[in-house]
Amino acid sequence: MRKAKLIVILSFILLSFACSNIKFEKTGWMDQSDVGIYPNRDKMLNDLTQNNKLKGLTYRELIAKIGPDENYKQGYDTCIFYSIVTDYGWDIDPVYTKDLVFKLNKDSIVVDYEIKEWKKEKTKN
Repeated sequence: MRKAKLIVILSFILLSFACSNIKFEKTGWMDQSDVGIYPNRDKMLNDLTQNNKLKGLTYRELIAKIGPDENYKQGYDTCIFYSIVTDYGWDIDPVYTKDLVFKLNKDSIVVDYEIKEWKKEKTKN
């Protein structure tokens, strides 16, 4: 009986790790469950950045590969943004965001990318 419980627990742990990262594919990346909420992106982010050539792509090649960006950040004419996670917690305003940011040169070629995370600071009452 004890051995069976151990097997069930280990199986659950292995399944949870297997589901935490999935292979990048454009349709799943663009799938939107709610306005600005992309349920698959965080799971695909590692595969996208580790197993795909992103630096050196033109803007058009990047869009063809992963879909249109959400350039909602004003004043960033050399960067494009993809929302990965937006957590609202119990608030109307986000309490945590994670974005994939591509930096472009003057010829609209991807020269770098980074994952930017932001967390709302807790206020003291």
